[in-house]
Amino acid sequence: MNTHPPQWASRFLEWYCNPDLLEEIQGDAYELYEERLKKSKRYANAKFVLDVIRFCRWSNIKRDNYLPGSSAAIWNLNFKMAARNAGKNKLIFVIKTSGLALAMAFSLLLTAYVVNELTYDHFHVNYDRIYRISSKINFSDHITHYAVTPLPIGRELKEKVPEVENYTRFMYEDKPIYTSIDPKNSQIFHDQRTLSVNSTFLKVFTYEFLSGNTHALNESNKLVVTETTALRLFGTVNALGKLIHLDKHIPLEVSAVIKDVPSNTHLKFDALISWSTFDRNDEWDNLNAYNYIVLREDASIEAVRAKLPKVLATFQEEVAKEYNATFEAPFEKIADIHFSGFLDEDIAEKKNKNDLFLLSAIIFLFVITGLINYLNLTLAELTSNLKKIGVVRVFGGFTGGHKKILISETIIAMLIVLPLAALLFYLSWRSAADYFSIQIDKHVLMSFWFVSISAGFIFFLFASTRINSYLLSKVNHVVLSLKGKLSTSQSTVPIRKFLVGMQLSFCIIMIALVFIVVDQFHFIQNSDKGFDSHHKLVVKFRSGNYSQITTFNEEIKKINGVAGVSISSYYPGMVESKYIFHVESEKGMLELLVPMMNCDYNYIDVMGIDVIKGRNFKEEYSTDIKGAYLINETAAKEFGWKDPIGKKISGPYETDGHEGEVVGLLRDFNFTSMHNKIEPLIIFHVNQDWGVQYVYLNLDPLHSADLIPTIEKNFKAQWPELPFEWEYLDSRYMSLYQKDYEMKNIFQTGLIISILISCLGIFSISALLASLRTKEMGIRKVVGAKAAQLFALHIKSFVQFLFISMLVAWPLIWYLSDQWLKNFAYHIKISIWYFIFPGLIVLAITLLTSCYHGIKSAMVSPVDTLKYE
Repeated sequence: MNTHPPQWASRFLEWYCNPDLLEEIQGDAYELYEERLKKSKRYANAKFVLDVIRFCRWSNIKRDNYLPGSSAAIWNLNFKMAARNAGKNKLIFVIKTSGLALAMAFSLLLTAYVVNELTYDHFHVNYDRIYRISSKINFSDHITHYAVTPLPIGRELKEKVPEVENYTRFMYEDKPIYTSIDPKNSQIFHDQRTLSVNSTFLKVFTYEFLSGNTHALNESNKLVVTETTALRLFGTVNALGKLIHLDKHIPLEVSAVIKDVPSNTHLKFDALISWSTFDRNDEWDNLNAYNYIVLREDASIEAVRAKLPKVLATFQEEVAKEYNATFEAPFEKIADIHFSGFLDEDIAEKKNKNDLFLLSAIIFLFVITGLINYLNLTLAELTSNLKKIGVVRVFGGFTGGHKKILISETIIAMLIVLPLAALLFYLSWRSAADYFSIQIDKHVLMSFWFVSISAGFIFFLFASTRINSYLLSKVNHVVLSLKGKLSTSQSTVPIRKFLVGMQLSFCIIMIALVFIVVDQFHFIQNSDKGFDSHHKLVVKFRSGNYSQITTFNEEIKKINGVAGVSISSYYPGMVESKYIFHVESEKGMLELLVPMMNCDYNYIDVMGIDVIKGRNFKEEYSTDIKGAYLINETAAKEFGWKDPIGKKISGPYETDGHEGEVVGLLRDFNFTSMHNKIEPLIIFHVNQDWGVQYVYLNLDPLHSADLIPTIEKNFKAQWPELPFEWEYLDSRYMSLYQKDYEMKNIFQTGLIISILISCLGIFSISALLASLRTKEMGIRKVVGAKAAQLFALHIKSFVQFLFISMLVAWPLIWYLSDQWLKNFAYHIKISIWYFIFPGLIVLAITLLTSCYHGIKSAMVSPVDTLKYE
């Protein structure tokens, strides 16, 4: 019987174990093995292997002896000296590592945000083959680009174009009302963004299923919900098979539950309803669906475009014949939708690429300023050690040893910076939604682009820190090093000035950009929008005929504190509606596609919109209900009317008998955000032919919050089964600038961080400069220099830094601010004060930060300073 332990384990022990300890350890292991054989050989072998692994610890591992001059010993000594230097200058070490970690963490956060924006919809498996079809209509030489298309277009392309592998289509249902089935505990839910989609939707787009599969929408009356929506509607994620009512009369069964839709997608929803649940007018004249196609792997979109005219031929002929217009169907890759221009009736989440360009510049500047702060402080320490290096060289030493110490210091610093930056980044990412109002999906953090850029940052940091080693190699003369100089023509002072100047320039840029961003928001808030949005409460109506809502309005008018009540189809941020109108011209009645809204007699007065010419709608004119129009100034210019009063208009096209003349010219008002230019607008009186969507209440500012319960009580008296949905108009209008608020929050946070890093850097440089000039200050004081002169001498260097920084910052301020302001059709003008004020602020910060050491140097006793070194 073989009674020897496993030979491989024994050889492994001999390989790693210190020879001085091997005999004792191996002997003990063999003795234990012999005793354990009494139980069983398998047991003894297993325990022997565990003993070999257990003995593998630092005290037992074989190591080379540290002989004098050996590489291991030298590097061990270098690390000890580097650690000792860091301990000697604790404040400097803490400042330069924490400043670099803070800058890197914020840069990583902004990088994650940029990658999150640039990878919109990349989580779909076939994102590079999915295209959205849109509609471009040229009507009387006015081109309107719609996100919606005729319902059959996707299906026709799938059937007639071989390059199209699949298609899907859906319609936006907004936020319908869901009612729980249980009559004893009936609950209403009305905040779920809902799409009605065809059966291929879950095959074209990629979502993670918690239950159900891609066939979940094949039948009618089926509902697919996200994880969060399942919890809201049913109180559990296990909602498969559960029932709920849509609008109280359509039963829906949950056929699948998916994980919440990622934040970086242009198409956000909470619930999907199967297409066959509803009766659709599935004809070419129904231009209300969002259509997407998937190309085959070997197909190109150019081939589809080439065959598209044949598919559209009949429809294009009908459009040309009936409307005298042309129709095109452009294709748009889904990865590009997020950054494309806004289309009419577009529900996609949009972003301007100029914002990302600006953020990319900020990321670069943050990395540079954190690195400059680190390099500058390290360079200042190096300058203070040049005399020491000179003394070493007098006795036959070399600068190579100091270069190795610098490398060791860099490694030690990075071992602290990288974990600290990672921790700060994680904390900021977790709180980004709350404090920055930005969403960064977690899968972005594992994406190729983010990981690659993060690795690039780390490589750049390590590569850049070798600059100081290069500068040290320039110490080519013993006498010069004893004087604290790098060469006969250059010392470290000009380099320090350049580095500090670059750091301060970033601070100036951030201050200027924050001023511009904040002023633009003040401009948005305080500019004359053309109407009064203050103290306006908007109540949203889902159902109710014209007479019911008129009755409701009469009751609301009786409430003390309600100054005015009106009806309108307008609401900021809603999907814009354009209709065909016939307008009078010198060539006869022209057909035009124009934005429109309807309202009652009181709307213009309640909103405070100015009537420039003519009159408002009036009850005493019975023809106003279907025979009067109001237009804005832009419409009058577009229609070529110098005097619009009395001009003929008929339409909108879908209505019968609505024709009349213009009775009033309104001053232009922004019925969208200031990102877009004001368009022509036609207003007509609301009537029984049009549903009422919004009621506007002009409230007493002192009691507006107290009035809401009373208004809700009146609402519930009329519609007890409907939710009471309301919003202040001011709040709604500012929500149009959500993406701009994200940029504002980022800039303000970046400003605080950049000022903090700059202050820490200036404070540390000030301390080191003061220590380097200690003896000089003493000599100057002995020969008669006053304290004020010594203080001015210390501050002089930082003023020079500031002039360099201003020269660098000004062109960048102009370029970056100009790019950002292009997002707005109406914006502030860049004045000279945006260049001067930031410089003055940074000057004040610089003086306050550096004056402590300046005063300390000026007030020191010359007796003590002359003994220095």
